[in-house]
Amino acid sequence: MIVITGATGKIGSRIAAHLLAQGKKVRAVGRSATALEKLQALGAETAVGEMLDIDFLTQTLTGADGVFLMLPPDKDTLDFGGLQDEIGKAQWEAVKNSGIKNIVFLSSQGAHDVAHTGTVKGLGRQELRLNQLPAEVKVLSLRPEAFMENHIDSLKLFNTIASPLRPEVSTGLIASADIADFAAERLSQLDFTGKTHQDLLGDREYTQTEATQIIGEAIGKPELAYVQLSYADYKNKLLSVGMSESRAAMITERYQAINDGYFNNGVRTATATTPTSLATFAKTVLKPMFS
Repeated sequence: MIVITGATGKIGSRIAAHLLAQGKKVRAVGRSATALEKLQALGAETAVGEMLDIDFLTQTLTGADGVFLMLPPDKDTLDFGGLQDEIGKAQWEAVKNSGIKNIVFLSSQGAHDVAHTGTVKGLGRQELRLNQLPAEVKVLSLRPEAFMENHIDSLKLFNTIASPLRPEVSTGLIASADIADFAAERLSQLDFTGKTHQDLLGDREYTQTEATQIIGEAIGKPELAYVQLSYADYKNKLLSVGMSESRAAMITERYQAINDGYFNNGVRTATATTPTSLATFAKTVLKPMFS
């Protein structure tokens, strides 16, 4: 039995579907029974509850061979980092109480630095927390680059690709499907050992200008131009669409940390390089939405 938290999200649902297709037993965890119905129809056992409920989590993890853990985002919370820690501590207690021995945790690039990296700081703290579990508990923390799906929000908010990143700043970009496929394979094989992390860096690095050009060509808007926003303007835009002050400030801090070089820790290897290119993603996902 493999437990999938966040099973109604893009990554969790894809992991669960992959494992079910392989004949694995899956327990899909979410807050809504209705949202879990699709996975239930595929053969998943479902567990409905809250990530802050230690008793629920303990019961859900007990008897399972492995678990996919993630910290669900909350755009409305007044204390984004505090909520990350509350959920993280609840998961940590439930792992200890349940006796589960294999954990794949969705972290992020930048998690090595818990001082400067905005929304990622809480993921780094959770990595440290999980790595303090007993030696017999194996933990693989996945550290993906920024999601290609983030460009959807940018196009909706700004009608172009815009952020506080300098145009020449080069970053990896990864499709969430590639993260899910990698996680599903690790949970299927349970072939990791110790307390480790794995960088997932997309197919290559892109400058912000180049990424915008690729997206513009794909969606039939070759004139699309990257726009660098000030930190204040970007944060205010997030606030204007209803995001909490806490989360908006931490997302903005994350961009500043990338500009300042705090994210330059990932090591590109064959394993860290994932298959989906931005051009492919733009043609298959963005073009139907925006052209």
